[in-house]
Amino acid sequence: MAQTGSAGSPARDPVAAPGGAVQTAPPAAASPASPAAPVQGEVTRAFDRYVLQGGWVTIFTLIPLSVAGLALMIQYLLQIRRSMVVPESLIQELRGQVDAAKYAEAMQIAHDNPCTISEVLQAGFFAAREGLVAMERAMEDSLEECAGRFQRKIEHLNLIGSVAPMIGLFGTVNGIIGMFGSISESGGVPVMSRISADLGSALVATFWGLFIAIPSLTVFGILRNRVDVLMQECAVAAESLTAKFRTPASAGGAESIALPPPPTPRATPRARVPAKPVVP
Repeated sequence: MAQTGSAGSPARDPVAAPGGAVQTAPPAAASPASPAAPVQGEVTRAFDRYVLQGGWVTIFTLIPLSVAGLALMIQYLLQIRRSMVVPESLIQELRGQVDAAKYAEAMQIAHDNPCTISEVLQAGFFAAREGLVAMERAMEDSLEECAGRFQRKIEHLNLIGSVAPMIGLFGTVNGIIGMFGSISESGGVPVMSRISADLGSALVATFWGLFIAIPSLTVFGILRNRVDVLMQECAVAAESLTAKFRTPASAGGAESIALPPPPTPRATPRARVPAKPVVP
């Protein structure tokens, strides 16, 4: 029959100790739940596997290149946007000033709000005194210059996306050369620990090359298409803002734009040369 303690709980079963003494076994402690693997250990293993194992090619070339590519992607995605290139609020404000024939005010607004449409419109207004054809040509030239500037910017991403796999391939070849060198140093007997280290370095370099190239080329294609679309929108907006100068009813056409004349350089007075005395 089971014995009970003073608190009504079952008594501990006696345990026979050596020498005939009877001892009571201590209560079994509740085993705590086994903790999960520490996150820090997983991060350390991933860092060793994907960074340190890549060798000097990965650490000193591919990883800095990935940081530069990420910074450029963020910068260009923030700069090449409709609100930064062809802001609708600025177009409406400029249209109101142009319709009211307040061209000097429109030029001031464009100057105070620098963007692509402002640059194109200012170029057209400055050339308006030479006629409508010169005005349109100036706006086209300014638009092409802006488009070329954007294309040259995003070309950096294309360069990074094209060079990164080549650097990764260089690291792969370097790791394979090291693998065969370790086999040769061990007398033709492959040592798996050294082979796995060299092969891991080769594969990590390839991984980083592709890891850099794929997003860089993807963002480059997105931005290239975005530049084309925004430049077309900018051309349409500039044409709509200057449409009144193409109608025969417009008073004076583009030549009637009253803008402050550009400053003329001051003429430098000539030095007076004293007349030579006439010798009889």
